[in-house]
Amino acid sequence: MRTDTSPPGLRGPAARARRRQAVLVAAQDVFVAHGYHGARMDEISARSGASKPVIYDHFAGKLDLYLAVLQHNLDRMVDGVRTAVARDTDPRCRVRRAVLSYFDFVEHDVGGYVLVFESPVPSEPSVEWRVRTAMRDCAALVSVELRAAGVDEARAEMHAWALVGISRLAAGHWLEAGRPVSKRDAVDTAAALCWNGLSNVDSAPASARAASPWGAAPAPVPRGS
Repeated sequence: MRTDTSPPGLRGPAARARRRQAVLVAAQDVFVAHGYHGARMDEISARSGASKPVIYDHFAGKLDLYLAVLQHNLDRMVDGVRTAVARDTDPRCRVRRAVLSYFDFVEHDVGGYVLVFESPVPSEPSVEWRVRTAMRDCAALVSVELRAAGVDEARAEMHAWALVGISRLAAGHWLEAGRPVSKRDAVDTAAALCWNGLSNVDSAPASARAASPWGAAPAPVPRGS
């Protein structure tokens, strides 16, 4: 997350938006450092340079602020998958780019990854709902591509959730393990698992004995981002 770069003398809506963004940036740092329950509005105020009355003018309370920070990161994750699957016509490239989008997400903003996947308030229904909705949106984007390739709707949804799960867990492990291999190798490994599985997926249930739209013999996963 980055703060607004508008000239400091601006007033009105631009200044309000800049203050709000500064609060969001500071809040993410504090929530990541201390967890939701350990975070203090006084520290967020000090880091952002906004008084507590100003913060409460933008957000109803700490939970509302946390949800705003969380939603920003969830939107970024979904947008990454959306961009990934729209960039190529080749199914293998789309699979790899979808996997890559998760690695980009965890690499570019570790704090965002912590908030999304290591939530300090997992029992809060509003948090669970937002995370689940974002994951469902990611799976839906992949499912659309699978259906376009000829996979029936129910199976496309199942395989899309599998790809999203593999990508998320692989990217998280890569980050938490201290990046034991290069990002390219990590992405290729996860993408190969996804592609080699998808390349043998029938477009209809086994009882229909339909040919796989992905081809019988998977080619190597293409490199490059």
